[in-house]
Amino acid sequence: MPPERLPKSAALILRAEVKRKREADKMDRLIDENSVKEIKNKFDAELKESVDVVIYSGKDGVSESEQEKQLVTFAKRFLKELSEIDGRILVEEKSADSDEAKKIGIITSPSISLGLKKGYKIIFNGAPLGHEATSLIEIIIMLSGGKTGLSDEDKALLTSADKEAKIQVFITPTCPYCPRSVILAAKIAVETKGKITAECVESMENQQLSEKFNVGSVPQQVINSDPASITVGAQNDRALIMQVLKYSAPEKAAALEAEAMKIKAQKEKLTDSPKETIYVTDSNFKQALAKYPALVVDCWAEWCMPCKMLSPEIDQLAQEEAGKIVFAKLNVDENRETAETHGIMSIPTIMVFKNGIKTGDIVGLQPKPMLLSRIQELLK
Repeated sequence: MPPERLPKSAALILRAEVKRKREADKMDRLIDENSVKEIKNKFDAELKESVDVVIYSGKDGVSESEQEKQLVTFAKRFLKELSEIDGRILVEEKSADSDEAKKIGIITSPSISLGLKKGYKIIFNGAPLGHEATSLIEIIIMLSGGKTGLSDEDKALLTSADKEAKIQVFITPTCPYCPRSVILAAKIAVETKGKITAECVESMENQQLSEKFNVGSVPQQVINSDPASITVGAQNDRALIMQVLKYSAPEKAAALEAEAMKIKAQKEKLTDSPKETIYVTDSNFKQALAKYPALVVDCWAEWCMPCKMLSPEIDQLAQEEAGKIVFAKLNVDENRETAETHGIMSIPTIMVFKNGIKTGDIVGLQPKPMLLSRIQELLK
């Protein structure tokens, strides 16, 4: 998923959010009646066991600004209302200077920990404004049942994590791509049963930390505070897991990376007359354009459900049109340079090339007969 650039003045947006929450303070509840019903139905259907939630606020000898006070008030009220919706959400309040807070690395008031008593280390560094509230609710549900939804293969990879590591996901309240990254980090924390800490960092409330890692777009992931680990934009499950394993299981990660490089090299080979779908990357894309007079490229990503629905149609067309049209797949998350060069803004997008020249795009899911007809028109 593409990253969202930080606004020129993050403080302005933060002040606007605080103002909005201040106005909400005048109302009886932060969560409106319709939302309460929706959340209650969701908890009734999906919440399995109780989940401990701790909010940390206030530091000895440090006076809070008006903004910080408003954010603390909002966070406490929001969590209180969630616990009133379902009593299995067990909320405690502790000092940000407590031994527990120091042990888990709390640096911001307010901050929230989830599932600490279950052995998990999942932290929200800042108030759950905007899309963060959704992430927090989804993670609470995940912790209540312990099921992450990761593939069996990814779960197996994470069992090799034998060293502690921390994933920090920098976000903003207005970023629509950030919840996915925060939830993925939490899934990794759950599957490693506390070996990995997942920390959601609200970049506007933690400006010094954001500046330290040059956060210019969100979501941004950093592992173990290592600048070399930085990734920008929502990562697919396997990509972030492999990045984490470099720090929590380095030998396993090195072996897996070597094997992946072999597989990648094999997949990138461009045969003279492909009878099946080929795979194009930043490395071989220009070569493919020069090699195949009629080339159709399916731009996709792991997280894109319509892409997965379209994929079998592409594979069928590759076989049916073999000798006339070459069909290829381009993972836009792994090959950003090519995707950006050709202006891919949404997926699935089919790019059609004739003699190396792009003749058009076909955007969205299409029935196979209609898709083939449009491809043939663009290749005339």
